[in-house]
Amino acid sequence: MQELAILGGRPLRVKPYPPYNTIGQGEKAAALKVLDSGALSGFVAAPGPEFNGGEHVKGLEADFCRYFGSPHAVSFNSATSALHACLAAGKLDEGDEVIVSPYTMCASATAAIMCGATPVFVDIEPDYFCLKVEHVAAAITNRTKAIVAVNIFGQPADLEPLAKLSKQNNLFLIEDNSQAPGARYKGKFTGTIGHMGVFSFNRHKTIQCGEGGIVISNNPELAYRLQLVRNHGEAVQGDLPIGKQQSEHFDIIGFNYRLTELQAAITRPQFARLEQLNNHRVELAEYFTERLKEYSFLLPPKIRNNCSHVYYLYPMIYQKEYLGISRDVFVKAIVAEGIPIANYVQPLYRLPIYRTKLDGKSNYNADNFPIVEDLWKNKMITTFICRPPLSKVHIDEFFSAIEKISEGANRLKNLDCS
Repeated sequence: MQELAILGGRPLRVKPYPPYNTIGQGEKAAALKVLDSGALSGFVAAPGPEFNGGEHVKGLEADFCRYFGSPHAVSFNSATSALHACLAAGKLDEGDEVIVSPYTMCASATAAIMCGATPVFVDIEPDYFCLKVEHVAAAITNRTKAIVAVNIFGQPADLEPLAKLSKQNNLFLIEDNSQAPGARYKGKFTGTIGHMGVFSFNRHKTIQCGEGGIVISNNPELAYRLQLVRNHGEAVQGDLPIGKQQSEHFDIIGFNYRLTELQAAITRPQFARLEQLNNHRVELAEYFTERLKEYSFLLPPKIRNNCSHVYYLYPMIYQKEYLGISRDVFVKAIVAEGIPIANYVQPLYRLPIYRTKLDGKSNYNADNFPIVEDLWKNKMITTFICRPPLSKVHIDEFFSAIEKISEGANRLKNLDCS
């Protein structure tokens, strides 16, 4: 048996993985066209058609409307900006509360703080890793104004009962769909079920232009307010068209959350290949899941009934009892072999801002989140190995590393990886 790399042996893989790159000839041609035009942004913070951007920004928004069957789309310079804009468009303010998962990228929750509101974390589902509906229902108070449902790793949250809860309690349901573009919940696209659905174009996402985001909505009033938040809306409120209720929008101070023409032009051909890019991930993920059946100590992600998963990341549950070594030791042993594997992010209630600035405004005690704590400390493992340009060859290599570690697990039982 080969010596484990973590114990001084030669790693299975010594070369770095090919970088994530979905940029093709279409994106390059689009970027050059914009560069040749010299018009890198089409926005002006003044009344008129340029208030909503240029040709490529408007074209990208129209593309999203057509694909998702949504009447409104508003682009932003990041999904973080888009999340903040959603809450600002919903008129959230000091003293309001936003229910959100603590097991997600920080922007899903800090968008509430940016509005002066308070994130209220609830525990999640142990198998799908999204908001648990019963916990959401129990957390609703007379201060609750919104629910941010994160479609995590590419898996839809339980959106139908969350939408019902939001309607019963007059709340905004915002889908943070940054990790699940093109996923479906009971036949409907994720991002289309809440009042607003947020998509990301960050460099790591399925469709990307470096940085960027977009919001789709069926509500014209919310879409209009999103546009005001995006582009210094206070500068045009005195020039609102006849018929607009100006006083309804005087609370808005806009930001510079504008997407450039260059970014929008790159994103359009990326978005046109969304299904192709998702199919690549799904094909590799299904192969990964099939191979995983050989190993009892790792469980594949469950997929919610009547839903699809698009695998921004591939999450696994580690079961310590089979190998007798901790999840952290297992992960470090695999990483030492040159294979990409990791825990997921630290729970948000453990971040300093929630332990200091917001202490006392809400209950951020780790004891209130047994599922998240168990996943974070003991069970969750993620990998990006299902994304392009990687292939089944890389997945087979992954399983060679798993086999090597499982065979040598007895020699790792006393290893301290703290």
